[in-house]
Amino acid sequence: MLKTILAYNFTAERLQMLKMVALLCKAQVKAVAREDMLQPVGYLAGVKGVEAVGEKYSGAEATEEMIFLCGFDRPTLDKLLVAIKKSKLKRIELKAMLTPHNAGWSGLELLKEISEEHEYMKKTGGKQTLEEHSSKNA
Repeated sequence: MLKTILAYNFTAERLQMLKMVALLCKAQVKAVAREDMLQPVGYLAGVKGVEAVGEKYSGAEATEEMIFLCGFDRPTLDKLLVAIKKSKLKRIELKAMLTPHNAGWSGLELLKEISEEHEYMKKTGGKQTLEEHSSKNA
């Protein structure tokens, strides 16, 4: 699989910066249009067997920047994260990697999930995972 970065909710300027950083890792960047927020991330990344949905997104929620990384090994991921920090981008708060579990999720579902986890981690200082928190409160 080619190294691909799906970029959600980036301004044109920040998208261009991300594309420059991605060159260091020989990764391609695909900007995901708002109307494609309901498409499965696996479909957008070119995963075989993950099909498109016919519905277009027209909502106003989930506006945070997010990158979804596909085909990255650990050394290349580390290189990308360091390059982001050193670039004018500085930070991209919401990041996720392709897994067999999330390939069928829509960008909207993924963005909501990652955003909730990020908020929870900020509140707890990263001391407890969201799953541990959920199971203790069930």
